[in-house]
Amino acid sequence: MVKQFKVPWAAWREPLYLELEFPNSWDVSVCKMKDADAPELSSEDIRNRVLNPIGTPNLSVIARGRKSVVVVVDDMTRTTPSSKILPFIFEELEKADISEEQITILFALGAHRPMNKNDCLLKLGKKIVSRFKIENHHPYENLVHLGDSKIGTPIDVNKTYYNADLKIAVGGVIPHPLAGFGGGAKIVLPGVCGIRTLEANHSAGMRGIGAGIGRMTEIREDIEDIADNVGLDFSVNVVMNEIGNITEIYSGHYRDAHRKATEVAKDSYTTEITLENQICFLNAYPEDSELNQSIKALNILMTASNKFLDRKGTIVVMSSSYEGKGFHSLIAETGAKLYNNFGNGIIWKAFVKRRNVYFFSPNISKPDLYHFYPKSVQLFNEWNELINELSNMHGNSPKVAIIPTSIQLSN
Repeated sequence: MVKQFKVPWAAWREPLYLELEFPNSWDVSVCKMKDADAPELSSEDIRNRVLNPIGTPNLSVIARGRKSVVVVVDDMTRTTPSSKILPFIFEELEKADISEEQITILFALGAHRPMNKNDCLLKLGKKIVSRFKIENHHPYENLVHLGDSKIGTPIDVNKTYYNADLKIAVGGVIPHPLAGFGGGAKIVLPGVCGIRTLEANHSAGMRGIGAGIGRMTEIREDIEDIADNVGLDFSVNVVMNEIGNITEIYSGHYRDAHRKATEVAKDSYTTEITLENQICFLNAYPEDSELNQSIKALNILMTASNKFLDRKGTIVVMSSSYEGKGFHSLIAETGAKLYNNFGNGIIWKAFVKRRNVYFFSPNISKPDLYHFYPKSVQLFNEWNELINELSNMHGNSPKVAIIPTSIQLSN
């Protein structure tokens, strides 16, 4: 006899879930976030959230008289369903006599890989892709320098973005280990900034300076200081359930609307975790398309009690990584300015410590894995082999916790 559970898997791909099987003698708990299964907002509810902003006039009022518009959206490393939101933004722009030819959709890549045609279709939908000009941000080119932030971060920003008369952003509000939460001004930095700006922003946080998950951080304050300089006229902030369906939206000013969204997100993503576990399975979804994002599976350890996992327990990181290693020009490539093995980072040293770590993915090799993880991490491409190994280590009835997503916060 076996126990079966499922976790979200392979963002933007089918099927939505991965079925997991455990021996019947195992004591397994699935620790879901509070609103994991919350219903999705209807199209009319989404429209109402866009048309009723916080801290700004309606978008149709802001847009009057503007000559060029840039709409910034996040990329495939986020599950924000922009296709369900953009039609209502375009509806508001049309009220202000803004034509489709005046609008550019800009992907906030930061240092991630460019979006291809299939990505655009998944993220934006066929109708939008066929009608609007779409650009990928480039962190090395098409930049304008605007001086330094209050704490000395050089401000290099995408020129297409900066030159637009009206700047609109759509982003997902999910926990982030450096900026506290995604969304709001974070779509400007790192989304549409140059590599020097990204390096300065990331480097302090990777050393543990001014960082933190699920709260306002000094890095977030610097991000918003830079947005003050660069400009952001209207921000749409999306809270999602376990599989990326929209459960709440707050639009308007990039501080005011974002703060309201984070208040809701903190509650929505809160997770009741079990204690004294011998094994914890940490799933990287929704940032599980590529291996270089998989470190975010450890996010829950930053807010969980020390009693969540036994000191001699085992961490199993899970990631589909259907794109393999993936790409990140700042932190993931050999020779990149901030590339470093995860085992040398502050998150590993502070939260993993000397625990055993296994990695489960059907799609990566050992050379891929050890580009990011220390050699002490064991790779498993087959689920049954992993379970057999864990049984040999922890016996026939271990206490086990499954964390289905990387966006969860412990209460």
